[in-house]
Amino acid sequence: MNVLGMFARHPTPGKTKTRLAATIGDHAAVELYAAFVEDLLLRCGDLADSFVAAVTPDDANTRDWFSERLPNNAQLWFQPDSGLGGRIEWFFREAIQQPGYKAVLIGSDSPDMPDAIIESAFQELDGCDVVIAPANDGGFVLIGLKDPAAAAELFTDVVWSAPTTLLDTLRAARRHQLSVNLLQPWYDIDTVENLGTLMALQQCKGSGAAKCEATSRVLSKHLATLGQRQDTK
Repeated sequence: MNVLGMFARHPTPGKTKTRLAATIGDHAAVELYAAFVEDLLLRCGDLADSFVAAVTPDDANTRDWFSERLPNNAQLWFQPDSGLGGRIEWFFREAIQQPGYKAVLIGSDSPDMPDAIIESAFQELDGCDVVIAPANDGGFVLIGLKDPAAAAELFTDVVWSAPTTLLDTLRAARRHQLSVNLLQPWYDIDTVENLGTLMALQQCKGSGAAKCEATSRVLSKHLATLGQRQDTK
């Protein structure tokens, strides 16, 4: 059984993509993030036997927003009130119910991550304990496990959202004698420069990037504004 999970949050001004919002404004950042999530929901349900949207915060607005957009075969889980490491550990503990299960977790900041990276994660888990797709900021955009006990061992001493996040995770894996396979790197969208990369890859045939129709529509809508904001810096 292959279980694919995605961490996401309800798009809320002032709490969503704050680094990006500092440059492009709260309204545009919220619209873009909502489009990221919609693009990922549209295709993630077809990439595993089971798909879970693990969301936050745990309230009626979040439930209603995601329920309207979930594919038919998806489950909606609410993340616990914990740090990121604790929430990742929780996901794997819930997702890997018995031997033979493999679970892969992605975020919602990489809407154009190629399907091939996700598919290869499940394949690579046949021969190792942990799979990771590195991010360009020192973290990772995907992590996969087949033993929930490994999650408790991996994330205790990781510094999150830091240039050393991936390195910390690899060091923890080495300490606990967990074998790791690294997959093709990808990137999170946190800055206007990252948006430029996404736009370029969407227009380049053969880039490998997944198509993001909702995100592309929102970017087209805000393209002139984004350029003006950059010109004034």
